Amino acid sequence: MFDFSRYKYISLSVSGLIIFLFFILTVFVHKGFARSLDFDGGFRAVIQTDKKKEDLEKFFKQEGIEAVVILIDKEKNHYQIDIGLDAKSKMTAFNERNKKRKSESQPEIQEFILMLEDGLGLSKEEILSAEQVGAIVGGELTSAGTNLILATIIIMTIYLSFRFQFKFALGASIALFHDLFFTLGFIGAFQIKPSIPLIAAILTLLGYSINDTIVIFDRIRENLANSKLKISLSHIINLSINQTLGRTVNTSFATLIAVIAILVGGATELYDFAIVIIFGVIIGTYSSVFIAAPVLEIYEKFFPEKV
Repeated sequence: MFDFSRYKYISLSVSGLIIFLFFILTVFVHKGFARSLDFDGGFRAVIQTDKKKEDLEKFFKQEGIEAVVILIDKEKNHYQIDIGLDAKSKMTAFNERNKKRKSESQPEIQEFILMLEDGLGLSKEEILSAEQVGAIVGGELTSAGTNLILATIIIMTIYLSFRFQFKFALGASIALFHDLFFTLGFIGAFQIKPSIPLIAAILTLLGYSINDTIVIFDRIRENLANSKLKISLSHIINLSINQTLGRTVNTSFATLIAVIAILVGGATELYDFAIVIIFGVIIGTYSSVFIAAPVLEIYEKFFPEKV
């Protein structure tokens, strides 16, 4: 039987160090999280063209404009193009250079449409839609996403407090915050663009993580109730983890196969979602064993009268 409790302080320290390094990279190297249209505002268009995705991306790269090009309908050759608000000056410069006239009087969305027409050789009919997403909308999305994540953790903590003892709820809650900050650090360190699917991915992995934790905690509670001898909680935790380890690993592996299929299938718009889910499944499995259970044991060590 593998002694998981033996490494509890090592696992807690390593997790804290990695999370710290992730946020150091995010704040001091990347100067913050990656910017995205959904949260920072920008311009979005849906176009129909026979051009390849690589050709569309090449144009924006030549103009120094960071754009996200997504093939949303392969049969109809429909593409979604997103660019940030910071591209406004480059759009204006492009239009002035190609139209041989000043274009400051043009509305910003018109600047965007002109650039698509001249830069990509599109007719008005081929630009199916074009809109500007304001930063106010992005702020509302950020607030809503934050509230959803915090509400999820609070509700789970309340539920666990009723179903288990407080020490179990504490261990599960700390594991959830561990998974949340670990994932946010990962998103920031690797500059994954924040989006609505990314919020869905975070909520999904929190639910996945708590499910793994509850399975282990259920077994710990059963072994505590069935133990007639004065066996240490450390031993019971190790026994419980080893008894449920096979189920935990098999469940995680099956989940990873399903998510990897998204990557292999070439669903570009869900690529970031799949990457975060894969990372979250691994971290969620790790935290159930090396974070939630150790916190339970450490709590009992300092507050034995509450056990």
